[in-house]
Amino acid sequence: MHVWKRASYTDEELEFLADFPLITFEKAQGTAEGSVQEGTLKAARAVKERNAKAKILYYKNIVIDWTGSVASQELETIEGGYLQSEDATYPVVNQNSKCKFFDISLPEVQEWWIDDATQMLDDPSIDGIFVDANIKVLVESYFLNLKKLEKEKAEKIREGYDKLLTEINNNLRPENIIIANIIRARLENGGLDYLDYFDGSYLEGFEHNVGGISRPDYMAKGIACAQEAARQGKIVTFCIGLGEALDKDSSGIGLDEARKGVESLAAVDDRLNYVAAMFLVIAEQYSYFLPYDGTWGVDGKHVNRTWMYTFPVFRKRLGPPKGPATKIGFIYSREFEHCSVWLDIETEKGKLTWK
Repeated sequence: MHVWKRASYTDEELEFLADFPLITFEKAQGTAEGSVQEGTLKAARAVKERNAKAKILYYKNIVIDWTGSVASQELETIEGGYLQSEDATYPVVNQNSKCKFFDISLPEVQEWWIDDATQMLDDPSIDGIFVDANIKVLVESYFLNLKKLEKEKAEKIREGYDKLLTEINNNLRPENIIIANIIRARLENGGLDYLDYFDGSYLEGFEHNVGGISRPDYMAKGIACAQEAARQGKIVTFCIGLGEALDKDSSGIGLDEARKGVESLAAVDDRLNYVAAMFLVIAEQYSYFLPYDGTWGVDGKHVNRTWMYTFPVFRKRLGPPKGPATKIGFIYSREFEHCSVWLDIETEKGKLTWK
């Protein structure tokens, strides 16, 4: 489960959340409680009271200051803490959020990042960190072209990123779960070369092909990378929208998941079967699946129709796999004890046959 709610969760919502084995409280969690940190801890503690075995991750972006955070106030005290473009202006994520970036090339900003993560991990209710937006550092054109950074500064950001990953791996990972939004088919090696720093990857932008490669070829590469990670024993969290794909995402170059919300859950059966089949050709022991409705927020203007709802497919008995998925062209198949899986990523069809 990936979720945020600005206000407190109700008892009924907490009971729903406590059924999930792995939970990330997202970037705007609990801002009405005073800060993201306070809101996250309040929610995490309440879930742990109901299910001590649930693993709960604190959301941390690798370059974006989403505000609403105690850490944001501390960032403002660091000289040069916010990233500036070549013309001395402060680039923002997009015109809707106006959130700025922090400068991870600075050692004091790296220390600030680690300090906030450490303070949250010191609380028994927090089991790990979800590290987001790695792709914005790794795709060179994002800062160079879109955010108008000088080439030398963009290179220093990348160097700072590598140093920060080393700190995370050395200081936080030995006793905590560290998951990143890192596997992407658009990267040369699909992000697999960065997995040594992490315990696993969240999957996003899975169907948005870039660079002139066809969508089926792009997806086949993404599936192969996710399969490789899962077979290594890495955690894989496959979270995917059920609504219609949008032509343009918030980054402008296809870095973020961009789908409409759904009007009715009764109308998503075909899409749900397709993405569930996609997950099952990837899944291994530490793989997790969440089909969702366009946003992680469960309060505000958007009605998230998947919130507080369990799709019937999750009540089915799956059983262990009988082996890895097989692939012929763009068609995959796989057998589980109680289910036969068929997937065609060219026609975007999936079928689950329950035994």
